[in-house]
Amino acid sequence: MNSRIILLSLFCFAFSNPVNYNLSLVSNTVYENDNNNFGISDVWGYTDETGVEYAIFGYQYGSIILDVSTNPNSPIEVFNLLGPSNSDYYYHRDYKVYGDFLYIVNEMTGSDVGMQVVDLSPLPYNDPNYVTTYQNINQSHNLWIDNNGLAFIEHVGGDNIHIANLSNPSNPVYENTFGNLGSGCHDIFTQNNLAYVSEGWNSSFSIYDISNLDDINLITSIYPQAGGYAHNAWVTTNDNILVTTEETVGKTIKIWDISDLQNIELKGEYLGENMLAHNVHIKENLVYISHYTTGIKIVDIFNPNDPVEVAAYDTYSDNNNSTFHGCWGVYPFALNNYIYASDMQNGLFVFEFDHINAGWLEINVISENDNPYNGGYLKSHLNDKIFFMSDQKFYFGFPSGLQTFDYMFDGIIVQTIEFYIQEHDVSEFNLELPHNYLLGDINFDGTVSIFDVILLINAVLGLELNQIEFNIADINQDIILNVLDIIEIVNIILYN
Repeated sequence: MNSRIILLSLFCFAFSNPVNYNLSLVSNTVYENDNNNFGISDVWGYTDETGVEYAIFGYQYGSIILDVSTNPNSPIEVFNLLGPSNSDYYYHRDYKVYGDFLYIVNEMTGSDVGMQVVDLSPLPYNDPNYVTTYQNINQSHNLWIDNNGLAFIEHVGGDNIHIANLSNPSNPVYENTFGNLGSGCHDIFTQNNLAYVSEGWNSSFSIYDISNLDDINLITSIYPQAGGYAHNAWVTTNDNILVTTEETVGKTIKIWDISDLQNIELKGEYLGENMLAHNVHIKENLVYISHYTTGIKIVDIFNPNDPVEVAAYDTYSDNNNSTFHGCWGVYPFALNNYIYASDMQNGLFVFEFDHINAGWLEINVISENDNPYNGGYLKSHLNDKIFFMSDQKFYFGFPSGLQTFDYMFDGIIVQTIEFYIQEHDVSEFNLELPHNYLLGDINFDGTVSIFDVILLINAVLGLELNQIEFNIADINQDIILNVLDIIEIVNIILYN
């Protein structure tokens, strides 16, 4: 590509930008939590026959359905179903929709234990109907429903993975079981006759052949090096890429090439600022991550060797600690461009997201060997991320489109540049560093004035300057700041 440099400004002072970018907040609905400030759990979605979108999520006493289309800035509660609410500090609930029916599992004790079934078909003109509770299971952390109407249910204290048939969606019936297979199951995802089971403290992600439910077979297991708690897994629609989470501090989200199940390869890794991720979902080339205290992250895995964050929103602004607070779930499958995120302390967030892909920048830095600005770094205007050069070159992934960066040295903006980043391509540019600067202009305002004299006097008295400031203040270039430089700077002001 042709190189293009746009010089916007020189010698400015840096400022901070918020970490939220490329996600527009539509609404935030808050529900009362318990005394420990927990209650909100996972989130899912549903679209009725007229196109109205609904967010479904758990709170401390049961499950809520909100109409997020009719009045997007103030969602309307259309259903509140009570459920078991005892004996679980975090109020685990999980949701899936099959056709016009909602299925709810939970880990609590209390009334109505099992898998609750709700008929959503009366929407939007009438309220949903609670139908029944499937009681062949008790507590469950998670369920998955495939396109054939088979519900794979993680079964606490039961048969690891319980399979129910939803051919009659209002009346689930027992279909089969994994038996002793899937030991430690925490989460299950199925696609094209394969089951991907996250097996908890076994620290394994196992892949099973489920083409014959009477004869389920283990194909292979993935054991990440120094693995944590195997928590969650999702697969791209072409069955080539598996993304896994370990819900353990410092354990990365991992991207695996599973195109050859006999030769699975780790391709890439990602982890947000709080060092603790929860769940992932994949839609097209984007991974949607509920990342606890850092909120929601969206990462492009078009190049699985080099995953690139393209959007983020911190739903939990208190801190970025590695704790089980903040964003629990993300639902990216609404038919419009809405994204739902559930935050344990702060309720349901609805975002608008215009699909943004990553691109890659390759920037050759051109400068003389004695240039005082060699060895600097780039800081993004979009999200404050910082990138360092290697061998006079920058190379990194970033959201596509026109992006602005500051080239900085020792905390000072040397110049501001724009690059147009092509999506899913490498955009090449040359960046020529300025060499000349105005002696005496210590505060970089473009002129030598009494303000620079004050800075120089303070420096002579002991104020510490960075290397560029020192070079500019050392007017007689004797590598010492003293009264001679003060005389020189006063002469500059008097005679220029």
